[in-house]
Amino acid sequence: MAVLLDLDNTVFDSIGIYEFTIREMEKKAKGLGFSSSKEFKKAYDAVRVEVKKELPNNPVNRLRILYFKKMSELLFGKLDPSFVLKLDSQYFGFFLQGIKDWKKKNATEFKKILSLLRALQEVQDLVIITNESLRTQLLKLSVLFPKDIQYKLVTSEECGAEKPSALIFNKALLGVDPKKSYIIGDSLKDDVGGGLSFGLEAFYLKSPISSAKTKSVLEKKSLEGKEYWESPDLSTALNYILSLEKGIVL
Repeated sequence: MAVLLDLDNTVFDSIGIYEFTIREMEKKAKGLGFSSSKEFKKAYDAVRVEVKKELPNNPVNRLRILYFKKMSELLFGKLDPSFVLKLDSQYFGFFLQGIKDWKKKNATEFKKILSLLRALQEVQDLVIITNESLRTQLLKLSVLFPKDIQYKLVTSEECGAEKPSALIFNKALLGVDPKKSYIIGDSLKDDVGGGLSFGLEAFYLKSPISSAKTKSVLEKKSLEGKEYWESPDLSTALNYILSLEKGIVL
């Protein structure tokens, strides 16, 4: 038995933190070697468009260092390894700070999520399953979870395939019964579709954190003839799974 959890935009607001990170890099552009914030933004936007055209089937979140390589070539007419690595280091510095700030801003709700995870890990294996590089996700997890949260990590990099591929799900479900397991994620195709194909009970997440404007109620939906749950936030999905496993609702 296992609870499979996507990471980005499931456990925390990755999109919002990415936007914060780029804004911070724009503000610090001169210290990074650019003449102005405008020059940084112009170069970043230009190489982002270029890379997406060259590699249309690759997730952009894993192409960040390639953006910085092309920015070096665009600005200096050559590759400057130290410049590229400096941008990469600054990017992750701001991103990890963004996670810390997000946790403080949403402290009450995130504490609830951690409480639910602690209760769940007593009755289920927790498995982070993600279409990302191992190093990137280790960096995020190093500031996201306290040490008492016990989980396994399965990345697409170490499986040679991304969700919804059977290769990554097979690794994540090794030694557990899929029919008694769950998946929670923000992608209908990658998380819900992949999980349903393995017989998991699936939860499509609309947001990591609950909103005062939405009710904490699960809704039954259908994807290609198979049912899944739509959850307004992570706590609602975790609470439902825990109620099934322990017969209680926190």
